[in-house]
Amino acid sequence: MAEEETQTAETEETTKDKTEEEYLEHRKKSNEKNRKYYQRHKEKINKWHKEYRKKNKKKISEYGYKLRARPEYKERIKRWREENRERLKEYTKTEESKKRKAISDRNYFLKNRKKVNGMSKKWRDKNREIVRKYNQKYYTSPKGKISYTSHNHRRLSLIKERPCDLTNEKIKKIFKRDKVCVYCGSSKKLELDHIIPLKLGGNSLFNNFVIACAVCNRSKHGRDVFYWCKLQGIEVPKVVLKLLERQRVKALD
Repeated sequence: MAEEETQTAETEETTKDKTEEEYLEHRKKSNEKNRKYYQRHKEKINKWHKEYRKKNKKKISEYGYKLRARPEYKERIKRWREENRERLKEYTKTEESKKRKAISDRNYFLKNRKKVNGMSKKWRDKNREIVRKYNQKYYTSPKGKISYTSHNHRRLSLIKERPCDLTNEKIKKIFKRDKVCVYCGSSKKLELDHIIPLKLGGNSLFNNFVIACAVCNRSKHGRDVFYWCKLQGIEVPKVVLKLLERQRVKALD
């Protein structure tokens, strides 16, 4: 009885081995056949794939998300990265990798602008000393000096081109009118801010100035006030709307 069972087991193993061999042989032939077919109809196949991807972007994207969410997929990627660490290091130094990363980072930023800005602000608030040291190092370096100087030159040239009626008395009036930052209400490091930036065709007339703290002024920079307020999740201050209306009326006169 035991001998019969042993013989049966051996027969099953032999059959299994034969089946595997046959499968591998068949797969090899099939792959070769497919390869030859692809070479003959390369243009037609590529065209079909291109059209399919164009029509089914959403479907492909959803499938990709599902696939990447699988634990076995994540494990496989992790294992591959560990096995090819040196290869990845070399690839990240190439121009192609840098360009792809820049495009990817830019797309992510555009889709998640509010989230990224919030995270950056939190990090800067927690690491003020690191930021201060970095800025100090950068602006004393040759590259930083050139950047700062060229920015100031561009700004000065714009100020000279645009009309300006600011006097010490008018500056005092602006500070007396606004008292605090019109955007966040802060009373620290207050500065004059162009409502319509010079970059966007603004001037240096009395009605184009409000008080802003250094943080809001740097953040707003050369952006449109409506666009910037929307990014920050705040309403456009009433004083800004009032001054813009005055500018509009004056322009019509």
